[in-house]
Amino acid sequence: MSRLNVKKVQAWNGPGLISDGGNLYLTGDGAGRKSWLFIYSSPTTGKQRSMGLGPAGALGVSLADARDKAAIARATLREGLDPLEERKAETAR
Repeated sequence: MSRLNVKKVQAWNGPGLISDGGNLYLTGDGAGRKSWLFIYSSPTTGKQRSMGLGPAGALGVSLADARDKAAIARATLREGLDPLEERKAETAR
């Protein structure tokens, strides 16, 4: 499932998205700023959604941590819940 490795994450600077598999993507703006996205279809609305998992890089979220966060989001989806809505509800508590 996983396609990226630490060296690829560090070296990649292009604009756009690059997939790690399992709905996890590394996105970049072409100027060196990178972040992690979890892209999925909402089980409640069927619409495509993007959930930010944090910045990528030395001071941001590591590849391993991004994969862990994506695994949690996939588990939430298996329960029939929208991970982004669940995160919003948790923040509101």
